[in-house]
Formats: sequence, structure tokens, C-alpha cells
Amino acid sequence: MEALSASLNKYGDVNLSYMASLLPDKEESEIISDLEGRIFYLPEEDTYQIGDKFISGNVIEKADKLEQWLMHHTENDAVRESLQALREAIPTPIAFGDLDFNFGERWIPAGVYAKFASALFETEVSVHYNSSADEYTVKSDQKTPQIYHAFAVKGEFRTYDGINLTKHALQNTIPDISKTKMVVDSATGEDKQIKMRDGKTIQLANSKIEEIREHFSEWLSRQPDDFKNKLADRYNRLFNCFVRPKFDGSHQAFPGLDIPGLGIPSLYQSQKDAVWMLKTNGGGICDHEVGAGKTLIMCCAAYEMKRLGL
Repeated sequence: MEALSASLNKYGDVNLSYMASLLPDKEESEIISDLEGRIFYLPEEDTYQIGDKFISGNVIEKADKLEQWLMHHTENDAVRESLQALREAIPTPIAFGDLDFNFGERWIPAGVYAKFASALFETEVSVHYNSSADEYTVKSDQKTPQIYHAFAVKGEFRTYDGINLTKHALQNTIPDISKTKMVVDSATGEDKQIKMRDGKTIQLANSKIEEIREHFSEWLSRQPDDFKNKLADRYNRLFNCFVRPKFDGSHQAFPGLDIPGLGIPSLYQSQKDAVWMLKTNGGGICDHEVGAGKTLIMCCAAYEMKRLGL
């Protein structure tokens, strides 16, 4: 552990050659064995990484990459240990019943919306999502009573049917519906026709859109458990997969920094952790103040990063 601290303090990472030079009676394999659970092997980089950094971020994605690596390479105990550590760090999955599904969320596959709309309108409905334009396309070859009456709003110029309002529901927008009105021209005194927003019809369209959203939540609750589990698993893999890194900067010695000259016996642990976070990430923003601590953290971080060539 002392050799690891020395390596982190001098180089900012796990330098096995340097650590071996500090421990002439130990082979690198023995050092690695003694530090089991503290450092983890990265096969793609053929190096070891401290647990603070390794077991953080998207741990599901990291575990998937290691699983793929093991499928195409020979068995490796170090990789197995790394994979096991990532699996154990995966956050507890959120169950379907604890999730709040909003109609139009981009992470939900368009096929799910198509299946719902087909059930709601009792005809085949296709839904496609263009990620580059962030826009949905909703189409149906047939006009059922549900599309043209139950979930439709008639404006003066056109009818906004269920297909059109479903697209608005997915986009979280409301159609801008207009109507005509006769007013007196102030210049000529004659009647003239103008277009204006039809607030009553817009409000009715909005209520239909909300009704579609409510039907989606009800429809989801009626789906088989297998469907619900797949959707919940997709959510967990996309969003409930991140682990915040725990930065432990206690190993830092700050050589050459005159801490007694600052009138303090040592830095706070939180300050050491903040400096180590900045060094590990190669920079960043720190806003944690303890008295004059924020300035001191930034000075220490700048000093250390310059010393390490970061």
C-alpha cells in the first residue's frame, strides 16, 4: 500500500515498474496479488488502474466491454476479477412499478409507441424517430372512428385527427389552431376578415393530447411481465448504471509545498480528496470551500498537476 501511495503521489497512476523498484524483494505478480481489490486490470490498455477510478462511471458499459473481451481471448483471472468488481458495483435495478414513464421519452423504442397507438386506434400505426432532427413520424393507412372522431379535434380550416395529435403528444407540443373573425378596418370603416388563434379548440386539442398520454400509462400497466421487465432493464442499462467515483487523496504528500508556512498543520481530508479528483481527471472545476479552503485547493491542484505534467 505504501508503494502504491508513492506511485500515485509521484505519477498519478499505478506504475508497477516504479513500485517494484521500491520493493526489491517482491515480484510484480506479488505486488499485484497484495493489492487485490485496490487495483484492477484493464486488458485493452494492458495496465492496472486504481479502484477509485476503475469502479466509477458507467459500470454496466465497462462490464459489457470486459465480457466481450473475454469472449475473444483466453481465460484471464485478472480480467475476471475486474469484471466481478464492476458487476458488484452495478446499482440496484429500479423495478418497473417504481418508474415513471412519460409519453414521448426518447429512450423508449419507437416500436413501443407504435404498438400502443395500434392498440388505441384499432389499426396498424407506424412510429419512427429521427434522432438527428429529434422528430417523430406517425402514420396510418386507415382512418378508424378512434382516429377520426374519438381522438380528433375539428378546427375551422382542418381536422386534427388522432394521428396528428399523437405526434404532438410525442413531441410535447400543441397544434397552433386558427380561426377567422370579422373586424372593422379602422382605416376604411369596412368589415374585414382576419385570422386569429382559436383558444377554445387549442384547449380541446390539449385535453385530447393529455388523454392519449393517460391511455399510454394505462396500456403499459396491462402489458405482460416480460414486456415490463425488458423496458425496465432498458431504463436501468441506460440511466441507472452510473457510480460516482470515490476519490481518496490521503496518499498525497505535496512535496515542496510549504504547508506549515501557511499556518496550518495539514490540509483537510476533503481538500486532499478534491486535489486528487482534479489530478485523476486531468483537470476540472472545484467549488468546495472550508474557510479559505477553495483557494488553497486550487493552488495545490495547480501545483500538483504542473509537477506531474498534466
